[in-house]
Amino acid sequence: MARELLRGCFAESAFISMLNIGLFLMTYLLIILAGRLTGAHTSESLFPVFSSCPPLFIIFVCVILLAAYILSAPIYYGSKWFFWQAAAGNTMPASSVFAGYSSPEQFKLCIKLRVLSDIRRLPYILIFSTAAVVEAVLAQRMLSRGAGSGTTFLIYAGLVVVSVGVVYMCFCAGLRCVPVGFLLADDPDAVVSNIFELSEQVVKRNAGRLMKLYISFIGWFLACLPAFPIMILIPYFNVSLAVLLRDCIEGSQEKARADVKEEVTV
Repeated sequence: MARELLRGCFAESAFISMLNIGLFLMTYLLIILAGRLTGAHTSESLFPVFSSCPPLFIIFVCVILLAAYILSAPIYYGSKWFFWQAAAGNTMPASSVFAGYSSPEQFKLCIKLRVLSDIRRLPYILIFSTAAVVEAVLAQRMLSRGAGSGTTFLIYAGLVVVSVGVVYMCFCAGLRCVPVGFLLADDPDAVVSNIFELSEQVVKRNAGRLMKLYISFIGWFLACLPAFPIMILIPYFNVSLAVLLRDCIEGSQEKARADVKEEVTV
């Protein structure tokens, strides 16, 4: 279904993908430029290899990342709005991704949603990342004491298991905020707290289906390291996710109506 819908809006979807990739590359190049100006980046290549980290460079990087985080929030949710409409068979103009800049209220709402979504993920990420760092430090100390081949294998195997577990737990923690952007597109005037509440309900009832969708795309993303295939894959994934969320929400609404009808009948 997503492939069929994507045929009608492929040009607009490709432009949105190029826009998002361009914003990422511009942020990256600004950081490299800041490194050049402050003497932190002395390499002849554009790889992020910094010979030093002077305070001025750290300040520049923080300002660049913060500005990119805030200024790109409307485009992030504008992209969700576009793909949400595409999942319903409505082909919107590519310029619709800039709707979040139409008024100060919309701009502030996009920033608020992005900040609150990341705050909800942050405690879990910090906890699991700390556990991974502690595991890595302990493994390094054990290896430095001259562990045998069998012990070394078990240590590396343990690190792999812990790393996979951390990624999985962080993914599960962030999964409950995945529908937020699409729910905002469905009801732009909704209260923020209601959006998060509905998002958690949708994920709680359909966590298995969402995980299956993400897992089914792992191979595609690993195979699409160059930029051009990603320009095709990102719209495909977003339309697929929007189609699945529409089905989940409509299913929940039909169940709620059936429950109300049953109560009235009784």
